[in-house]
Formats: sequence, C-alpha cells, structure tokens
Amino acid sequence: MIGDKTDTTTSAKAGAKAGAGQLRDQAAPGPTVPVTPSIRLEHVAKHFGPVAAVNGVSLALAKGQLLALLGPSGCGKTTLLRLVAGFEALDGGSIEIGGIRVAGDGLHLPPERRRIGMVFQEYALFPHLNVGQNIAFGLHRNAGDANKRVAEVAAMVGLGGLERRLPHELSGGQQQRVALARALAPEPDLVLLDEPFSNLDAGLRVRVRSEVRSILRAAGATAIFVTHDQEEALSLVDQVAVMLGGRVHQVGQPQQIYHQPATRGVAEFIGDANFFPGEANGQTVVCELGDLFLQYAAHGAVDVLVRPENVTVKPAPPATPSRVRSVLFFGHDQLVSIQLPSGRILDARVSPIYNFAVGQPVAVQVNGLVMAYPRNGA
Repeated sequence: MIGDKTDTTTSAKAGAKAGAGQLRDQAAPGPTVPVTPSIRLEHVAKHFGPVAAVNGVSLALAKGQLLALLGPSGCGKTTLLRLVAGFEALDGGSIEIGGIRVAGDGLHLPPERRRIGMVFQEYALFPHLNVGQNIAFGLHRNAGDANKRVAEVAAMVGLGGLERRLPHELSGGQQQRVALARALAPEPDLVLLDEPFSNLDAGLRVRVRSEVRSILRAAGATAIFVTHDQEEALSLVDQVAVMLGGRVHQVGQPQQIYHQPATRGVAEFIGDANFFPGEANGQTVVCELGDLFLQYAAHGAVDVLVRPENVTVKPAPPATPSRVRSVLFFGHDQLVSIQLPSGRILDARVSPIYNFAVGQPVAVQVNGLVMAYPRNGA
C-alpha cells in the first residue's frame, strides 16, 4: 500500500535498536506497489465550493487485499468512496481499477462500467424481490447461467436454500449477506462497502463483520470499507488508511497504525492516548514519567505518546503524590485516571483484579517503547 504517508517499519524494538528515522512525521519509504494493483488512486481531489473534501489522495491496493478507509465524520472518506464508485466526478488526479483508467484527464466512466460491487449502509435491497432476485439484479442478462451463479453466491454467503425469501423475512445479518452476495455476483474487480455494519446492534455487528471478512477472503475479493469505527477497522482488514481533513495521513497494517502512528493527529484519533512534554536525546526521552526509550530516534522538544495499556499501576505508600482521580470499570479491564504531581492526568488501562479507590496513592510505570512527535504540532 502507498499513501500520503506510509509506515513500513518492522518491530518497534528493532526500529529502536537501529535508530531508524527521526520522528514519525518523517515516514519511511513505502513498500513496492504491485505492477498492476487492483485499484490505484493518484492525487485524487474533489472540492465543494471552497472546501477541499478530498485533497490529493494517492494509494494503491493489491488484488485480494482488504482496506479500511478510517476517519471521523466529515473527513472526506465517503466522498472518496463515491469518487471511486463513479457517483462523483474528479476535480483532479486519476483512478485506475483493474489496470484500466476509469477517471481522470477528462475521462469519467459511469458506475456500471467500472466493474465494482457496492454494499450500501442501508443495504438497498428491493423489498418486492426475493433473495435470489436481489442477488441476480447485478448480473448482466448475457452473463451465462444466472441461476447457477445465484446459487453459488448464495451458498458462499450462507444463504443457500433461502433464495425465495423476501428481505423482510430475514434478520439484519442475513440482509447484510444478501447485499454482499449481490455485490459479489458479477465477480467485480473491486467491492466498496460504506459503513456496512452501522445498522446492526453491537452484539450482531461483531459476528457479522467476521462473517463478511471470511466471505470476502473466500471470494478472493479486493475491498474497501469506509468506517469511523476504529475497532471495526483494526480487526477487519489487511491495511488501514487514516483520513483526516481530506488527506490520507497514514496507510499501514492495523498494528502499525496503532503502535506507530505517523503523526500526532493519527495518534490522537486512533485509540486512547496520553501526551507528555519531553526532551529527546537520540533513543531516549526525559519526561514527567521518567526516562523512556523511543521507537525512533528524536532530538529536542517533543510530545511523548503513552498508550494507557502500556502503564502499570500499583498501590503506593501514603506519601506518594500521584493519586487515583477516577475509575471506570469495564469487566475485562478498567480505566484508571491518575493525577500526577504536576496536575496532569495519566490514563491507564489495567487488570480488573485490583479495586483501585478514588484518592488512593499509586505508583506508575511505563512499559515498552514510546513514540515522540515535534512539540510544534502534528
């Protein structure tokens, strides 16, 4: 994958030992892009009046890969998906799907000529058509044995034998699979999914997204998910593209995005984050939490990123100045907010085994390597 900023580091520990790079806003060169990627975007742009909804996005996705386009509301991710689908025209840049240019330099192929499958947020099933008819809707009349293809795809998504049921006779998860089957039936070069799980309740959402991932894998499909749900993005795909303010700030594997955010903006958006001012000197940084080791060498004034799960909290003698300010219990863990001697707050995710009390004196320790960003911004 390539993007505006790409992270191709190995393990955090190896990166620290090698002293690779300076700060993560100086991203390492990206990996080699396949000669003919399943989709390639080059400097894609779209403006609505003075607003740059999509501002120079470049990325490529290999055949069979799953990508999550992740970002907050209003960041431009849905507009980018609509540009890829052909529902919006480019203001700049180009798009290739399956090695064929579909947009750019005055060219704009309509959606039906782009060999894409689309799964909408509301599923968009035809209520008067049964499951088989909904799946067959996207097949060309001259595509061969449509009934055979419908049966194949229905079986693939676990709906074999339900072809005659109407959408209202199905559960939410089954309706989702019908929408996916309809997208996969014409064997598209690319499948686009726009917030596909947002209409499902929390318990069903986890199960259905696992099923959808398995179905796409079995079909060998290349897919782009649009989502604002971080957990969904990190658990579902091979690559995550973090989009902020119309730009893709980082593309990488979920583990890289979380543990090695390319910019402070990405770090603040992905997961929970503590930031502390520090002074870096090569592979170490001094801050209120002590002398810490950096994943990448840095120098001068920095802001240090400490994830809550990398903090150990232990009961301490009464004279210890750090105190528990609040505790949020989640069952599998608890979020303990600690007021440090400076008055700053440190959030820690710890085991639920120990019951911390508000006002209790505690000692804290940071485990592992940390990231640092220039003090003057992201």
